[in-house]
Amino acid sequence: MTFSILGRDPENGGLGIAIATYSLAVGATCPQILPGIAVVTSQAATNPIIGKNLLTRLKHGEETDKAFDGAIQSDSYSDFRQVALLANLGNPKVHTGKKTKPFAGSISSKNSIAVGNFLTNENVLETMVETFEKFDKNSSLADRMIASLKSGKETGGQTGSDGSLLPERSACIMVAVPGEAFPIDVRIDFSFDAILDLSVAYNAYLPMHRYYLDRAKNPVNLPAQDTWIKRLGSF
Repeated sequence: MTFSILGRDPENGGLGIAIATYSLAVGATCPQILPGIAVVTSQAATNPIIGKNLLTRLKHGEETDKAFDGAIQSDSYSDFRQVALLANLGNPKVHTGKKTKPFAGSISSKNSIAVGNFLTNENVLETMVETFEKFDKNSSLADRMIASLKSGKETGGQTGSDGSLLPERSACIMVAVPGEAFPIDVRIDFSFDAILDLSVAYNAYLPMHRYYLDRAKNPVNLPAQDTWIKRLGSF
C-alpha cells in the first residue's frame, strides 16, 4: 500500500526519496539514504534490515549488483518484499517479490525509480516518472519528487484489500547532498492527507536547513533561532 519515487540529481550528486503510504510512520522503516552513495527503500512487507544491509555493503565498496543481490538473498521472506535502489552511479535496481500484492511493480528512468504495491494500476508509476522527468534541471530534486507523489495520488494512488481507494496516512521525503552534515529528512507520521501535509512541512523546513547545517558546523556566531526566523521573514 505504498508508492515511492527515488531520484538522483546528476548536477550536484544529490540523492533522494519521497514516499507515501496508508501505513503509519513510513519514514521510520522504509527509506534509507547514504549521502553520495545510494538511496534505498524496503516496502510492502517492510524489513529495514534489508536496506541497512545493502547500504553497508555499498559503503564497504561492494559492487552494486552484488550488494543488491546479496541483501535480497539474505532475507528469508524476500517474496513478500519490494526493494528499490538508486545509486549515485549505475543503473537502478528493483526487486518485487512474487507475493507482493498487486498492482505491484516499478518503472525506471535515467535518474529515477517509481515503485509501488497495492496500486490501482500501473499508470500510477508511469505518471510519477513522467512528472519527475518533465522538470528542467533548475528545479530542485525535492520539488520534483513531491510533484511526482502528488501525480501518483491523482492518477489513482493505492487500494485496499477490497479494492477501495485508500488515503495516504504517512509520508516522508529525504534528500542527501554530498558534503552536508545531514540530509533533509521531513516526515508526516499520521495524517488524513499526508502528501499535502508533507509538502507544507517541507516548504516550512527548507529555509531552516542551512541554519541547522551551520549550527552543527559552528554555532558560535549564529543568532538565536527565533531571530534567524524573523530575518527570513517567511514565517
